[in-house]
Amino acid sequence: MKNVDELVRKQHKTPKGEQPGPITYPQVALVAINPHTGQILALVGGRNYGASQLNHAVSQRPTGSIFKPFVYAAAYNSSLNGLSLSNGDTGGSGVFTALTELNDEETTFTYDNGRQTYTPKNLISGYKGDVTAAYALAHSLNAATVQLGQMVGFDNVAALARSAGITNARGTPSVAIGTYNATPIDMAGAYTVFANNGVHLTPWMLASVRNAS
Repeated sequence: MKNVDELVRKQHKTPKGEQPGPITYPQVALVAINPHTGQILALVGGRNYGASQLNHAVSQRPTGSIFKPFVYAAAYNSSLNGLSLSNGDTGGSGVFTALTELNDEETTFTYDNGRQTYTPKNLISGYKGDVTAAYALAHSLNAATVQLGQMVGFDNVAALARSAGITNARGTPSVAIGTYNATPIDMAGAYTVFANNGVHLTPWMLASVRNAS
């Protein structure tokens, strides 16, 4: 957080001769969990209880890019089931692997039986063209990840996410880049599937209640 605060201060640098204005520092939440038991080992709900009593660790917000591994997990599930994925942009098809080619270009995706469209952007990194799935995940590419979600099936991605405890996920293109809400505790629990061969553990805090005797 010290590094984050320093970046915030630089963004609010006051021109010479002017009085500095108030700085609003970003909030933070931390959930430390044992992925093999689900036990919450530490929880931080905010940076300063005196300034804000909201417990951010249990507050819902869009999950963002930390959702993306579930898109790739759904793709690997299709491989385990022996299914072939077809990429209409590159013309390729086959069982999904880390080297599966994805097209990272500005693309408009149609859903809801053609009634709605969605165009994801790579606002920071720009578009990379044809990339491997491994590259797309490592560099958190939005367009390529949504394309993979389409290849797998957005409903399949959302179903996997719900089974991992991200209960608000729905089968739309934007699900691939984390537009549906979850809490930090939900996401910590969801990630237990990667440590337990696909088994989801619900986070818990209270181990026992004992009386004086």
